[in-house]
Amino acid sequence: MGSKSLTALLTRRLIFIQAAIILVTMIGIAYQLRDNYVSYIDSNVPLTIARAMVVDHDGELTLRVDKKLNKLLDGAAGLWFVAEDEAGRRLEYGEIPAAYRGLAASVSQLQQANAHSNRAPYALTMIADVVNTSFGRIHILCGGAPTADPEGIFLVIVHYLGWRLALPLALLTLIVIPWVIRRSMSGVEGVARQAQAIDINDREVRLAKHAVPRELQPLVTAFNAALERLNEGYDAHDRFLASAAHELRAPIAILGVQIETLDAGADRARLLAGIVRLSNLAEQLLDLQRLGKHPGKFEALDLVALSREVTADVAPMAIDAGYELALDAPGSAVMVMGDRLSLSRVLTNLLQNAIAYGGRQGLITIDVKADGVFGVRDQGPGIPVAERQRVFEPFHRLRPSSTGAGLGLHLVQEIVALHGGRVELTESPEGGAWFRVKLHPAPGRQGGASPG
Repeated sequence: MGSKSLTALLTRRLIFIQAAIILVTMIGIAYQLRDNYVSYIDSNVPLTIARAMVVDHDGELTLRVDKKLNKLLDGAAGLWFVAEDEAGRRLEYGEIPAAYRGLAASVSQLQQANAHSNRAPYALTMIADVVNTSFGRIHILCGGAPTADPEGIFLVIVHYLGWRLALPLALLTLIVIPWVIRRSMSGVEGVARQAQAIDINDREVRLAKHAVPRELQPLVTAFNAALERLNEGYDAHDRFLASAAHELRAPIAILGVQIETLDAGADRARLLAGIVRLSNLAEQLLDLQRLGKHPGKFEALDLVALSREVTADVAPMAIDAGYELALDAPGSAVMVMGDRLSLSRVLTNLLQNAIAYGGRQGLITIDVKADGVFGVRDQGPGIPVAERQRVFEPFHRLRPSSTGAGLGLHLVQEIVALHGGRVELTESPEGGAWFRVKLHPAPGRQGGASPG
């Protein structure tokens, strides 16, 4: 079910309230007049008389008695009227009161008028009206059919005042209420933009409570309180990760030293490999905790030099695992803006991923392009298209039996996003996986000489 429009809802309700007020007011007026014994003539009386008139063969106005006229004549024995059309043809009926004989002579100059008598038999109660007929407009002045019934008085009031009050008020409401609501809610759009800008990396942002109407401020306050609780939960989560990683470091280091004392062999090698994975997991947990909370200061750095350093560090691990390692980079510097420690972790994690899943053979290539794109590709089995987005999810592993913790590629994506770049996974020309990272070039620094 779609959401309801506040403007439409308030407009409908206000029109309903206005109609109810007008109705109650007119009912009150009707009963007040009834209490004062004020009489009136129903507006249908002159209409019934006019519709019963015809022009005879002699060109004079005459009455054609029908059911409605008969009913009127039976119910009002003292009925009188004077009628005159635009051609000057005139018709009189009944005994005209002396008070209206002079007015009756000028009936063609009358439009709409009413006279209400408050004393029985209400002989001075009259009504004047102009009715359109098939042979032109007829001016009618009539009386002798008074009533003091409150329901009838109410209908008269509705006829003369109802639409004259209700229609302008309804039109005014349809125009003014939407304008007033839009003006009153102008701050809500700004608060909505603030809410859209909130993300996990900037958890201190809060919505401006005083930018919205007072009635909506409790909602904004509750939303800010929910953000505060979420922030506390994330902080507790970060503290847990940091504490767990720090607590793991010491026993891992002690265990590593103890294993180093064992005699060389397959068991010792497997144990050392396990210690390396545990140590790497602890460092990744620390990296996740630090990421976004204490981002390094971005500075211009050379991707070529950085890639050489990381390649040299990882080369022994790659060679022991059965791979060849190559660096394909320009002879000059490729300068980008970033944090050296974080980008070293990106390249290290990509290389460790290639070593773990590259098939234990073939060539792993680190490539650096002059436009600031760098990446790692292998000659292994590759990654299916359906899995290429999921491999960046934390703790997701392509094969359940794999040795990694599923944090390396997630950490890569988070660091690259923090740098305002993007990471892509495609198929390498050799058929394996190819991770490519695009960063922002350093202003005015690209293409210089490579340091050292």
